[in-house]
Amino acid sequence: MITPLQPHSGLPAGYPYDYERQVTLCDGRVAHIRPVVPGDAPLLAHEASAADTDTLYQRFFNAAMRLDRKRLRYLTELDYETRFAIAAFHNGEGIAIARFEPAGKGLAEVAVAVKPEWRSLGLATAMFDVLEIAGLERGIEEFEALYLSDNHAIERVLLKRGFGGTTVESGVARVVKRLGRRPAGAAR
Repeated sequence: MITPLQPHSGLPAGYPYDYERQVTLCDGRVAHIRPVVPGDAPLLAHEASAADTDTLYQRFFNAAMRLDRKRLRYLTELDYETRFAIAAFHNGEGIAIARFEPAGKGLAEVAVAVKPEWRSLGLATAMFDVLEIAGLERGIEEFEALYLSDNHAIERVLLKRGFGGTTVESGVARVVKRLGRRPAGAAR
């Protein structure tokens, strides 16, 4: 179940309130999803430094990946048009992040990272729903996702979300999803 959150102040110009959500997960816990803001940089830095090496490796293809100040600014200072990111929280704790970045005309690369203890609860699916709505409203025609070919968990999520046409090169899989309509059951 997805319920929009109430708007609040102190956010960057162009902040897209319409993408805030409250999502009830399969285990009954509630996650709050909202667009990423510049003020999330310290939390993102903390979460990246505290993440287990497998999560970092599966998401960034690099287990020793660290975020410097320039990279943190890039990841949290968004135009909400061509570059769009959302984060999920539970009781103030960051539990997931998802985004899309331009990858060509009408094409955006999409990615999601969910803390291990929050996986298999429907959170990644809910976040993909929000990204798809935002992508459609911004004229994106296709999403592509790149992942390590041995990451079967994200492969299952992506296939369930309608991604296909898998190609693998040097251990990296690529799948594509043609966007065409709002995901079933997804609220605006």
